[in-house]
Amino acid sequence: MPGVLRMIYSKLFTKEDHFNIHKTLGLLCLTSYIFRFVQIGPADMAFGATGGTLVSILLHVSLSLTSLVFRIPHARIKTGYRIWPEYRIHSIVFACRSLSTMLLTWIELRYGLEPNYLLNAAIVLGTIAGADLGSEYVGGPVGSSGRSNSIRDLDAGPATRFFFSAMQFQATMGCLLGIRRFSTQFLYVWIIQLNAFLMTLRRKNLAPHTLLVTTYGFMLTFGFVVASYEAHRVGCFLVHNALGNLAACLRLGLGMPKYPMWVLMAALTQMARASVEQPHAWPLAVWEVLYPLSASLLLAIGARKIFFGSSRTPKAPPAISAAEIDAAEPAAVKANGTAHHPSKTKAG
Repeated sequence: MPGVLRMIYSKLFTKEDHFNIHKTLGLLCLTSYIFRFVQIGPADMAFGATGGTLVSILLHVSLSLTSLVFRIPHARIKTGYRIWPEYRIHSIVFACRSLSTMLLTWIELRYGLEPNYLLNAAIVLGTIAGADLGSEYVGGPVGSSGRSNSIRDLDAGPATRFFFSAMQFQATMGCLLGIRRFSTQFLYVWIIQLNAFLMTLRRKNLAPHTLLVTTYGFMLTFGFVVASYEAHRVGCFLVHNALGNLAACLRLGLGMPKYPMWVLMAALTQMARASVEQPHAWPLAVWEVLYPLSASLLLAIGARKIFFGSSRTPKAPPAISAAEIDAAEPAAVKANGTAHHPSKTKAG
């Protein structure tokens, strides 16, 4: 056992994080998650217009940003569940999206301001552009119609990949709808930051591929349940899920370019809020009908992709060279002879 612990320590505590700043922030964020999760429910995880909430937001921003100190292989490996530069950039951007949404809520509550939902739309569209710029910087796909391959190239079944994709649209819709509570956005941050850590564990060969992908699936399911609960509390469960389903249908089913699609969804979200607040003025906004209709359409698209061969087989990402692995592995690990090469290590 001491040898195993020594091996884990040598792989996770590297010389790149000279003063263990990222590790310290990670432990503080872990404590933050535990403290907040035990207060999930009506208490909104004990968030509010307080200094402690602002400190929590800054703490989790710092954790994401300090991950940039680590050198990681440029290419994505075959199974697709080890962290690589493009995913790291996206992880930082989308964690900051939810943290920015939390900060917006904090400012409005702190200073007694009316909710400005146009800022939610600006945050969503701005972070999508930020992710594209990040992809361009590290050499990934960009463009309004270009799709990230983070899920599409994942070594998992078509049903799993479709579920993961659908949950991403629900998360973006949660940011766009902008319920003025903190729990949902904090759950999104937890999923993003913990998943980045899981992918790091896989890169270090400390956990198997299937276990980590399954864990990510449970995290998404838990996040969806909490987000649905939070939306239900303010009477927006049907609206939230119907719009999220519609976004997924437009993108996954019709291939609509993402920028026009999210601009359209931002406009529909504005009208949807008005329909909830003034239902008599919006007689066609019968969400009891629109929600099951949207769910049925999304399930039909999923069935077509899963059972009728529309979902392509994951394409093997470019192989990682031994030189890239060596460059990414800390000197302490290589000194112990525990560096792993694609030719020597069984993926997954």
